[in-house]
Amino acid sequence: MERTLKGMKNILQKLVILSSYFYAFQASAQVIFTEIDGSLLHSQYHPNPNSRFKGTIIFQNGTGSSLEAWSTNKTFFECIKQLGNLFMYDRSGLGKSSPDFSVSSAKPITAELVNSKLIKLLEKNRIKSPYILVSHSYGGLYAGYFVRKYPDSVAGMLMVDPVPSNFLYSDRIQNQFDIALPTIGEIPSREAYKLYGVSRQSKNNGITADGFYQQKGFNKTKEQVSELPPMSSTFPVIIISSTEMNVSAPTRGNWHSLQKQWLNQNPNSTIIRAHSGHFIQFEHPKLVCEQLNKLVKMAAQESKPNQ
Repeated sequence: MERTLKGMKNILQKLVILSSYFYAFQASAQVIFTEIDGSLLHSQYHPNPNSRFKGTIIFQNGTGSSLEAWSTNKTFFECIKQLGNLFMYDRSGLGKSSPDFSVSSAKPITAELVNSKLIKLLEKNRIKSPYILVSHSYGGLYAGYFVRKYPDSVAGMLMVDPVPSNFLYSDRIQNQFDIALPTIGEIPSREAYKLYGVSRQSKNNGITADGFYQQKGFNKTKEQVSELPPMSSTFPVIIISSTEMNVSAPTRGNWHSLQKQWLNQNPNSTIIRAHSGHFIQFEHPKLVCEQLNKLVKMAAQESKPNQ
């Protein structure tokens, strides 16, 4: 009887240990708030110790989007979590990140400013390189700046319907900006974020403080990107282009053709078309995940030590 009780006790202890391991794995996603240059940036880190790629996949959201642009579609989110370590974050003033009240009409949001904060965020949280950059829409300009400035830290780049590296807005969109910009530009940024926050977007005809300061920095951002060395060909670039935006893009020129500006000379770089709207990761989550998986496999293979 005593042996039986001891045996049962040992079994229970093992079950408790195993359950604690399971719980730790389930709870391993880290929600982080980091002070960067006076504002609190919200990020999430999803580790995957089983991945062959030991670097990190970093996600850059589009205009006005939070990191939920990547996590809302459960099919997509569950798929990408299997590929490697994920790092998602909200830029200042978006999602759960506080605004940066130091921005203004004279000091707008630019690629240099965004990436200065991102680098500090990665360093403070010890996010391991090399990085695979995944970007959507206008976030492509910020990701494009990153990979051209820090090519030695990059293992690959996936661009989901990115804006071209050098584009002009259509007359229709430019007219909307011209009407809204003077109104927001006359008030301090603290008041602008209060009156034109993302939560009030529908009441303000889609105009937000973030969109305003981004648009004010638009030409400077393009200039900053163009001043960097050309895109390195040491890593592959995959672009997924939507058919819908090719018809109704807010830019002048052919959307699909202009997106090719981001391609480099790497033999594995390519652009593919998806019969989809702008948020391809929502409409074709498996397609986007498959393309990211290709980059992860190539990066893992590249990092293997010579036999």
